[in-house]
Amino acid sequence: MLDIYYAGPFTTLMPRNPGHLELAGSIDLRAHRSLATLFDKGRQAGADLRYFEDSMLKPAQVTMLLETFTANVRELQGDRQALAAFDMMRGLFEGAVSRGMGLVAFAD
Repeated sequence: MLDIYYAGPFTTLMPRNPGHLELAGSIDLRAHRSLATLFDKGRQAGADLRYFEDSMLKPAQVTMLLETFTANVRELQGDRQALAAFDMMRGLFEGAVSRGMGLVAFAD
């Protein structure tokens, strides 16, 4: 499971643990893999959120991922599992963007 937390806009260093952070959501390996194409496009655009690594995204990178996911959702046509994972991640990204927050992710 990849647990994703909101991070303040001025967070510059990856926290050692999520103890003081608000949980934004979690994504399991199968769901993350179903969105591999979109995550790859996000990585190419400069916003990397890998499954097996802890990572931090600044607010601008979260916006970039949201835009990348939204622009490329058509690539998931017909894959109900991928579309459900997309909806969950879009909601998570929209929540962070609306609050001006970044995200930090902790891999299990």
